Amino acid sequence: MAFNLGIDLGGTKILAVLLDEKFQIVSKAKMKVKKGVSPQKTALSMKELSSECISKANAKWDDLQHIGISIPSSVDPVTGEAFHSPALGWKNIPIRKIMNETFQKNVVIENDVNCGIIAEHKMGAAQGFSNVIAYFVGTGLGGGIIINNNLYKGTRGLAGELGHETVKFNGRKCGCGKRGCIEAYCSKTAFAKRFAKIATKNKKIKKKLYEYFGDDFSSIGSSQLITAWNDGNKVVRKVISEGFEMLGLASANMVSILDPQCIVFGGGVVEAFGEIVMEPISRTFRENLFGAKPSDIYLVLSALGDDAVPIGAAINAVNSV
Repeated sequence: MAFNLGIDLGGTKILAVLLDEKFQIVSKAKMKVKKGVSPQKTALSMKELSSECISKANAKWDDLQHIGISIPSSVDPVTGEAFHSPALGWKNIPIRKIMNETFQKNVVIENDVNCGIIAEHKMGAAQGFSNVIAYFVGTGLGGGIIINNNLYKGTRGLAGELGHETVKFNGRKCGCGKRGCIEAYCSKTAFAKRFAKIATKNKKIKKKLYEYFGDDFSSIGSSQLITAWNDGNKVVRKVISEGFEMLGLASANMVSILDPQCIVFGGGVVEAFGEIVMEPISRTFRENLFGAKPSDIYLVLSALGDDAVPIGAAINAVNSV
C-alpha cells in the first residue's frame, strides 16, 4: 500500500500523520519541540518522529509516495529558504536543503497555515468556496489565502502572512520585530506576555495565574487556557476576549482587500475554545466590515482541527509533482 506523509513543525510541537491515497489518516505521532533548537537538530527530531508514525502503521519508508512538511514561516518558492519564523527563532534558513539532506528524500515545504487552508479547502470547512482566507491561532498567528481555488503565495512566497497585519499603529511589540501586528494581540505568545505584565502589578492575580500556568507563562498550553476560562477567571477571560476582538477587526480589514466568501479560524487555541471565540470575532467583524454584508461572508471553525496542517502539507506535496 502506498502512503503520503505530512509533518507539521510548530512553535511548540511536531505532528506527523501518515495518510492513505485518499488522504485519510492511518497513523499519527506527536512530540514537543523547544524554541532555540537548531534547524539541523529539529530536522533529525522530525525524521525520528516520522519513523515512529510509519512504524505504527506497519509501513516502511519505501512505501511513501510523497513527503510534505509545514513550517511557521514563509518559504521562498525558488530557493526553499525560510524567511523568518519568530515562533522558532529562525531567519533566512535553507530549510529545503536541510530537510532533503536529513530525510534523504525530496520533500515539499510550505508555510503551515498555507497547508491548513489547502486541507480545509479540499476536504474541510472551506469546501465549495473558491475565495477563502484562514487564520490559525497557536504559538503565533498564521494566515493563508485561496483565490479562484488556488493557493495565493505572491511574488516571493510572502503572501498570507496575515499574522503580521498591523492592527494598531505603534502597538505591542511582535516577535517579528514590528509593532502592532495582530499576532502580538491574538496568540499564545501574546496572551503569555499579557499575563506576565498583569502579574507584575497585582500579587493576588499573579498567585491565581500561577495556579493555572505555573511561573513560566511562555509555556502556556491551549488546554490550560480553556481550563482557566471555564473556571471563570476574569483576567484570562478579558485577555482572550480582547485578543479575539482584535482578530475580528483584522478579518474585516482583509475583506476590504480580498473580498473572500469564507474565513476559516483554526489552530490549537481555536480548537480548544471552539464557538467561544466566535462571539468576539463575529462582533468586531460586523462592526468593522466595509461594503459587504456580514451574511455575505461565512465565518467558520476549522473542520479538521489540529490535523489540518499536516494533512495539507501532504496534499501540497502530492499537488506539487
